[in-house]
Amino acid sequence: MSIIFGPIKSRRFGESLGVDLSPSIKQCNYDCLYCELEGKKAIDTMTEVLSVEFILHEIEVALKRFHNIDSITITANGEPTMYPYLYELMLRLEDIKGDKKTLLLSNGALLHDVSVARACMLFDKVKFSLDAITPSVFKKIDRPSKDISLDKILAGLYEFCRDYSGELYAEILFVKGVNDSIDEVKKMARFLAPMNLMRLDISTIDRPPAYKVEPIDCERLEEFGRIFSEYGINVLIPKRTKSDERLNLSLSKDEIIKLLSLRPLSEDEVSMRFSKDSIEALEELTKEGVIKLRENSGVKFYEV
Repeated sequence: MSIIFGPIKSRRFGESLGVDLSPSIKQCNYDCLYCELEGKKAIDTMTEVLSVEFILHEIEVALKRFHNIDSITITANGEPTMYPYLYELMLRLEDIKGDKKTLLLSNGALLHDVSVARACMLFDKVKFSLDAITPSVFKKIDRPSKDISLDKILAGLYEFCRDYSGELYAEILFVKGVNDSIDEVKKMARFLAPMNLMRLDISTIDRPPAYKVEPIDCERLEEFGRIFSEYGINVLIPKRTKSDERLNLSLSKDEIIKLLSLRPLSEDEVSMRFSKDSIEALEELTKEGVIKLRENSGVKFYEV
């Protein structure tokens, strides 16, 4: 399966070309309740590792095909900082990326590791997630591997923030009845306030999650936004909107499967992003049972 997916029109980072460092299986040190990927026990080490040469070749081919890319987003069917050759990959990516920005989407769990932090320093933009400060809440929502230490994570985030010269972003996803207490929100706000964040994105469950959990309501999310703002944090609450811009992406069936396996798309998103041929291919995959149409919070999503 290809490691390239998209391009995806990100509400926060523009036209994004996704690069999946773990295309065959989920390899992650978390098993988050809200994950869009299928649930799987957290692990500490990747067992399937792609070569740097293969990854660079796939990116180079994709950049020649898609010309209006704003960012090359390094992510994974799991956690990208678990990839053991990330430093080499980022050094060599500089030679082919041109004026494109590099973006890392990470859970932040390994930034305390010097070798991981060194690789992450090479990104133009880094976005980490923080779903809890209290250990019991952290274990419940992120379901980390047994070797993960919350104390090390929090210390590592501070150290990385101190040394990193690129654009730093944070994200919190709230799950009803899990990490949505006012006390927990204030703890997270106090932790993030000293950091030099470009922005904090807060959200709730939007796309179909791995486990049966529920989103918080919009009013509650707005209340949390005000709390973070009171601590001097630039906070954004993304809202689902219809775009007037049609991307007209022409994707093969394999590319559609790859994209939807990592990011379910709503019916509106498909109609605005896919070409006529791609929509027909999607409909065929749906009839064949390869793609499913699933409703979440009143919105229907295509997913694998």
